Amino acid sequence: MTGRGWRDELSSRLGHLRFPVPPGTLLFSVAIELERMAGSYLRDGDHFESEGDPVNAIASWSYALGWLDAGHSLGLIMAPCHDPRWIYQDIRIASTSGPKLIEKVHRYHALLSTALGAVCPAAEPDTAMSRAADRFTLVAWVNREYGRSFLSSMRTPNALGAFSYGHAWLDAGVRAGLFRIERSREIFTI
Repeated sequence: MTGRGWRDELSSRLGHLRFPVPPGTLLFSVAIELERMAGSYLRDGDHFESEGDPVNAIASWSYALGWLDAGHSLGLIMAPCHDPRWIYQDIRIASTSGPKLIEKVHRYHALLSTALGAVCPAAEPDTAMSRAADRFTLVAWVNREYGRSFLSSMRTPNALGAFSYGHAWLDAGVRAGLFRIERSREIFTI
């Protein structure tokens, strides 16, 4: 399967998206921002695909899925999941993309690892928002571990997707005010 299945999952979620928070509220503005980021990365992925760049396409689509899932976790976005196991679909891309894929997967692994050490919860300990930050950190960490597992089993496109998806949760957490960036600001979408 190509990364197109990931794109289809993303498109389906965006097509059925709802906002359970009232328009005009601060939380609604965060929900809109998360949805816009996901939509933007869907379009980026589509552009990369049309240019014959499947590596950046799958990185963009998995990153967008991370933004949506992070928003859903906060209760700001309702985007029905068609295939909750999308990340496990065995993704294959053209062998001509091999060197670019290898370089990008190692770079995204390093970026996610750096990002995990660069943020801290913005809220006071033992508050709901602090627990949300802990959950976002856990999702990013788990996806880094999934990525490492995919990489060791030679499922390199899936590794790239997992690293990209995990980073999206941290970026979304920064945008939602869950995290403070303590260093390496340049690796976050702010």
